[in-house]
Amino acid sequence: MDHMGDKPDISVEYLSGEYAAQLIRDGAKLIFGVISDISEDSDGMTVLIISEYEFTEDNSMPNGVFIADKNMESLYVLSPEASATFLSGRSSISKALAADEFIAEAAREIITAGSTDKFYDIYIMGDWIELLIARYIP
Repeated sequence: MDHMGDKPDISVEYLSGEYAAQLIRDGAKLIFGVISDISEDSDGMTVLIISEYEFTEDNSMPNGVFIADKNMESLYVLSPEASATFLSGRSSISKALAADEFIAEAAREIITAGSTDKFYDIYIMGDWIELLIARYIP
């Protein structure tokens, strides 16, 4: 039995492809941003503070993209059933994680570095984060 109970093994390809598309079809809101903090609310749920950014392809920029800070922070609760992809260190190869594993990895990074500088596509249903897809930015 794997760590996700009866669920099949979840791959990065599935999460970033088929599952992400299904969430959008089901009405999820998609934002792009950085996790600036992780905390717990009074019910013991994990709350992520997301600093929102805008990602634009721009061939005049050195790495072909322009990332603009929207100067907006939002609070969202991480669904206990959420899935995520995560880039360790400076790796460009992400791994699929369950919500609890993601929290541990992201929290460790925030404690070590003071914040996480990794960008995510974040899929939100209502006030719940259902999926975080790490974006490798060269």
